[in-house]
Amino acid sequence: MPLAPGFNIDEVVITAMARQLHGEVLVSSVTAFGSLAAHLAKRRYAPDLAVLSTPESGMDVTPMPTLTLGQFLTDVQQGIPLTMEDIFDAIFRDRFRIWINPSQIDQWGNTNITCIGDWYHPKVALVGARGIPEDTSHLSETFYYLLNHSLRSVVAQVDFRSGAGNGESRAFLGRFGAPTVLVTDLGVFSFDGPEGRMAVRSLHPGVTLEEVQERTGFPLAVPSGKIPETDPPSPEDIRIIREADPLEVRKLELMSGPEAAEKFVAIYERERQTFHATYPRVGKWGR
Repeated sequence: MPLAPGFNIDEVVITAMARQLHGEVLVSSVTAFGSLAAHLAKRRYAPDLAVLSTPESGMDVTPMPTLTLGQFLTDVQQGIPLTMEDIFDAIFRDRFRIWINPSQIDQWGNTNITCIGDWYHPKVALVGARGIPEDTSHLSETFYYLLNHSLRSVVAQVDFRSGAGNGESRAFLGRFGAPTVLVTDLGVFSFDGPEGRMAVRSLHPGVTLEEVQERTGFPLAVPSGKIPETDPPSPEDIRIIREADPLEVRKLELMSGPEAAEKFVAIYERERQTFHATYPRVGKWGR
């Protein structure tokens, strides 16, 4: 996908994700993209957010994705500690938001992180539904992102329903938990098409509707008139993202195979040289 000089697709996606967040809610993520989006949102778009990198690191800390020092390098002594009970309490009171990266999402916004193929004889076993059933039945906003918008990930019907979208499930569950937005490497999508189906909200710079439809497993709902272009990240957005992730751990989510392996080794070596000798041994390493 061609992009204008000065920013990359990871920065377009993270900024688009950040601009969806608002309000006095607790924002959590277990991925580099989700954590960086929450951090950018608090810095630029939604100062009332409370950002949680991981339960261990606490609330309102600055994330720095790493490989070998834990999922995120943070100053744990400055974080506000939270328990899992606190997090579930926030979910059940609709004070929680999270960016979920599903393996599959379908035209109704049902999501799958459980298995690919038949449940009894799966081709691939995944991590399991985890907290998605609670999120898709209690939250007034649910957010999803994909970094490889393809016929394998954006499908007519998910192989296993880990999280409920619109359609028959929503009629039973009610409006809380309905899918709100999907950000991919091609554009931003809502779920306000006919009968709650996925609809195009904007396309990233250089992306055409034909390209998106070719890589989607069902006909998309399209707004009348010209489709908006996703607003690109500002220089300040880019600065914040790059400063929060100097090792570029986020880029691993965009890669696979030998390219990802080579990037992993390069990040690991930079991380080892930069942090291992200097980072304070606190938390579980310092006891």
